[in-house]
Amino acid sequence: MALPRILILGLPNVGKSTLFNKILRRKKALVHRRPGMTRDVLTGVGEWQGHCFEVLDTGGLFENPSQPLNEKVTAKALEYAKKADLVLFVVDGTRMPLPWEEEVARRLLRMGKKVILVVNKMDARRNFDLTPFYSLGLEPLVAVSAEHNHGLSDLLDEIIKNIPRRDCPEQDEVKILVLGRPNVGKSSLVNRIAGKERVIVDARPGTTRDVIDVEVKFHGKKYRLLDTAGMRRLSRASDSLEAAGIIKAEKAIRGADVCLLVMDASQGPTHYDAAIASRIVKEGKPLVLVANKWDLVKADTVEYFKRREAFLEKLSFVSFAPLLFVSALTGRRVPKVMEEVEEVLKEAEKRVKTAELNQYLLPILRQTPPRIPDAKEVKFFYAVQAGVKPPLFILFANREFKLDEGYRRFVERKIREKWKFKGTPIRIKVKKKK
Repeated sequence: MALPRILILGLPNVGKSTLFNKILRRKKALVHRRPGMTRDVLTGVGEWQGHCFEVLDTGGLFENPSQPLNEKVTAKALEYAKKADLVLFVVDGTRMPLPWEEEVARRLLRMGKKVILVVNKMDARRNFDLTPFYSLGLEPLVAVSAEHNHGLSDLLDEIIKNIPRRDCPEQDEVKILVLGRPNVGKSSLVNRIAGKERVIVDARPGTTRDVIDVEVKFHGKKYRLLDTAGMRRLSRASDSLEAAGIIKAEKAIRGADVCLLVMDASQGPTHYDAAIASRIVKEGKPLVLVANKWDLVKADTVEYFKRREAFLEKLSFVSFAPLLFVSALTGRRVPKVMEEVEEVLKEAEKRVKTAELNQYLLPILRQTPPRIPDAKEVKFFYAVQAGVKPPLFILFANREFKLDEGYRRFVERKIREKWKFKGTPIRIKVKKKK
């Protein structure tokens, strides 16, 4: 049974994202003093006194449509309000209600929605007066300071009074992180996989500033697609908002189960595409390479192999990862993306039996041992697979040393020739046999 849906609504910079993070008890939404940080709808599951509910953080309700995307963001927020079981309408308690807030309140009343009016930032003055906010006609009214955790328990008590009780679902979903440079079509790809427009798409780069998540099901299994802000060097970020989005996207790699690196097939691979791939490998995450915008390329056999060779050459260090040429615009080969995600996840969890590993690998290691300057001969005794996600192999020898990159690649290549481990990095260490 679906969880009750609670929507956080309000003008920009009234503290919606801070409240969202505090209800979820973790930092999920980016928080910034400048308005407009959240442009899409962020979702998460909250829990209070045994009640579980879904929380949605919307982009601000912009009164002035002159700024880019303001009209789209406002329309999407009001669209979600119609589907919500409960709306938290957040206003800034340090000022009087604005005419646009009065208009939004009237719209919510006409919708017949259950609404809690949340007067935020009430820490700013000691003797605050809530009387002006009753003019909005919305009740109940709860005063809070999301930043300082004041009044949050009162708000959560009021929330569970207005929603049906639901138990929390088991956390068995797979997190798919969608990464790439700005304007390569990450959000379009997420929408195409999800089968609906959950993420705002615009021709201007930088539309997505936060990590947006969308739930999808594939072969009966639950996945969560995480659409990130476009990644480029921090020195090239247009402002501090974009820089914050880039930093959060980089950090999100650690929490992902698998990464989709989306690139522009019409432009070809870039140095920064390779840099993002390197970061994913460093974190040991399964990887699927997606060359999007294939509809912009003359799609004949010769051109396909030409483009493929260009990507493989630039990204040779991740040659183990599958490479797909797709078009999020037309949907061409997009279903193949989830198939590859399933496969690389299985490969990342694969285990090799110790006896089988040693029967194959030990003769190779003994025949071609590493050369270490000014050191005695290296002798290998046996090998084991010590972990998965990523697969970790430990080689036990007569001495402990750090493998040089050339020999590490040699051992990895031999392992992949036998067991593939498609799409997943491999870790290899040497330990001294005691």
